[in-house]
Parts: sequence; C-alpha cells; structure tokens
Amino acid sequence: MNVFRCMTVLAAWLGVFGVAWQASCNGATSAASPAGSSQPDTETETAICEVKLADPVAASKLEQVYCVVQSRDPNGFPVAYALSVKTHVCADNKECKMVEVTMHWNALGYFERLECPADKPLTKKEHVEFDARDYAKLDRILKDRHSILGRHSLAFLVEPVPAGQDVDAWTRPTPAAVQEAVVQDAAYTTWVMWRWANGEIVQKLRGLTEQSCTPGYLEHLLRGEDGRCVEFALKYVIEHHPSDVQFLDSVFHALEHGDGEHVSLALGLLNEAVKDKNTLHARLIESCRRMKSAYCPMVLAYFAAEADLPPTTLERLSGPLDRLAYFPVHLTLRLLQQRKFFSEKTESDVSRLLDSDDFFIARRACEYLMKQDVGNETKSKIDAFREQNRDRL
Repeated sequence: MNVFRCMTVLAAWLGVFGVAWQASCNGATSAASPAGSSQPDTETETAICEVKLADPVAASKLEQVYCVVQSRDPNGFPVAYALSVKTHVCADNKECKMVEVTMHWNALGYFERLECPADKPLTKKEHVEFDARDYAKLDRILKDRHSILGRHSLAFLVEPVPAGQDVDAWTRPTPAAVQEAVVQDAAYTTWVMWRWANGEIVQKLRGLTEQSCTPGYLEHLLRGEDGRCVEFALKYVIEHHPSDVQFLDSVFHALEHGDGEHVSLALGLLNEAVKDKNTLHARLIESCRRMKSAYCPMVLAYFAAEADLPPTTLERLSGPLDRLAYFPVHLTLRLLQQRKFFSEKTESDVSRLLDSDDFFIARRACEYLMKQDVGNETKSKIDAFREQNRDRL
C-alpha cells in the first residue's frame, strides 16, 4: 500500500486503512486496524491530509490540525476518509471518561460508520457499555444530516427543565424534544459524535475530494450508482465546466438513469453545453426511451417551454410513443396539438398506439387522431377501435 502526499508530507508508513491521529500530524506511528474494519485491497492507496478543525466540545473554538486518511481506488480516485479522535463527551471532564473512536466518511463527506477499540467501547450513564441496539441507533442518528442535533447546542441538552416536564435524565436532564434524536442515557455522547460526523469536517473532506476532480474522476462519478455522487459531479461540472462537451455522454447517462434532481441538473447543463439544438433535441427524445417513466415528463416540459421548436423536433417527438407510459404519451400529444403540428410520420407513429395493450393509451391516441386530417387507412383503424371498444368510450 502506497502513501501519497496530500497537503503536508508525513514521513511515516501506515500499515492499515482507517487510521489517523489527532494533534499536530508531526509525529505518527503505525497502529493496528480498528476492530471490525475491513482490510483494503493491496492496490488501495492512501494519503494523509492535514485538516484544521475546531473541537465541537472544547470551550475554545481555536482550530487544531488533524490527520485525515484518504483512501483511493486503483485509479487514484478518492473513495473514503477516516479520522481518529479523542474527546470528552461531558461538560465537566470529571464526569465522563475520554471517548476514542475512528470515524469514516465516503468521498463526499457522508458519514458511513464509527469504530471503537475493542477495549474502549462507548458508554452511557454510570459507564454502562453500549449494547448492539445502542450502536445501531447511534449509527442511524449519525447518518441523519438533518437531525435536530445540528440546531441545538450542547448547553440545550443540559439546561434544567421545569418540574413535571417529561425528560430523559442522566447526570443532567435531556429535553423531551431531543429524546428521539439521542441514544438513551447517552445524550452527550450522541451530540458530540453527531457534531464530529456532520460538522465542519464535511466541507473540509469534500474540499479534499474536489482537488481530485479530474475529467476522469467526474466521468466516473457521473456514471456511478450513488445518486449523491452523481449530483455532486453534475453540480461541479455546471460550476467549473458548463460548456465542456467532453462530459456530454456521461451527463446523458445521468439523465437517463438518475432521479428528478439529476434530470433537472442535467437538462440545464445540456442546454448550456450543446449549441446545436437540433442535435440536443434528438438526443433528449432518444433518452426518453431509456429514462424512468416518472422523469420523462421533465424532458417534455423542457420542450414545452421552448417557444420555437423546429418541425424536425416536433416530428421526432412521436417516435418513441409506443415505448412510453400513458402520461408521457398524453403530454406529447398535447404538445403536438398545441403547436398545431401534424405530419405523415406523426400519423403513422400515433396510429400504432391504437393497437396498444393499454386501453387508455389507445383511447388517447384515438382522441388525438380524430382531431386531425388523417388518411383512409388511419380512419379505418379509428373506426375499428371505436367499434371494438364502444362500451368503454
């Protein structure tokens, strides 16, 4: 396993993944792998990065330098970060012992897991050790970036509450409003761990990843299965490479396989990057065939918002209708009718829908065609459809 420079060099060999040291990063020693951690592939590379952070518990908000381990895949792309910290979890350091943990994030700073030394488990009131359910709840809490713990100070957890108010008390009372957001009898520990997992370190880690945002890495993210990575890459390309055509194929891939946010971002990016609107329109229509049906209407809304769609685009719109769900079919036919466009190809494409196994699609096609000047063959198909379904029309 190779160690690369990331900011300041550490002249020390790291024998395992997921080990970092708090303090100045000027003296590091090798250490054993944390309990339960996975061993990396022999091709995995790591880099040691100095990150300035303020301890969320410390009275002083002065930043200290922490060593973060960045793991990279065989392509050199960042895939994960790890940081080991030692911190007190109580307002009075005499009340609770020091907590030692190693925390792990993905390449975008999303918390993934927490590890404790086997002989130093997390504890609750009276130093009762966490059980499996406590660790599971803590894991869920730390992965919730929108937890109310992000809006409340440590002081809020320890301030006295009026007599009779429902509280979950240990050492100091926990307000009832926070009960579901903390591990029972471990409010301080939960708050401190959440602040470490989701505090200022998130943007610091993302900043480290952005240093590796080569075209190859962005292509890798855009074609990945993690929606958060796809969104990150789309936003990065929009900000830094809004007119760069080298990303077009990958952006279309994100549009065809992503969710609504990805489709929205991709449409904006493609509209900016592809100067030839005829080419853009053709590829978007082709993408409708492969998109999730729920998001195809977003592409059709894009077309509907265009004031002057060329005839070639309007004619292409009917091409994929026999492979779309009802709502996209309805929107397409409505758009064609609003633009008063009809051609022999449109007639041929829409008339095929009269044979659809979906009665509602066939009925919608029939309604559309009845308002057009169609040929005799299509008139015969319309009449046959109406006769066959006279009890349903």
